[in-house]
Amino acid sequence: MNPSHQKIIDLVSEYMERHPEQRFAQILFNLRINEFKEGTDFILRDIYNDSDEAIQKRMQDRLIWFDLQQKVNRNIKEFRDSLPGMTVNERLYLTNLMDDFDIYRLSNKKFAAYILRELGVDQEAIDQMLSSK
Repeated sequence: MNPSHQKIIDLVSEYMERHPEQRFAQILFNLRINEFKEGTDFILRDIYNDSDEAIQKRMQDRLIWFDLQQKVNRNIKEFRDSLPGMTVNERLYLTNLMDDFDIYRLSNKKFAAYILRELGVDQEAIDQMLSSK
């Protein structure tokens, strides 16, 4: 087995340990090993020509996404009621999400937008914040 195959198996194993309630087929989709074509009605995308490295990257990106969602929800939970009266910066600092937002604002706008949406920031403000440099 080559190192890339081992890494894929390790990622699947790690995910299975964290989510034992999921069936194997669910895991294949959740980690984006298999995926649907964009804009179609549940037609599987042909992944035959995807390199092992591309599949591994998709899986790692997906795990980062899941971890971010958990972190944001955990950090916001106790402050949710007091957030509406605060500025965006105050919300980010209070929930300890400022560093994550700064990283994702430059590297992954989808993740940055998610953080802001969960903090109760309106879409117009999100678009404005993420379009400025």
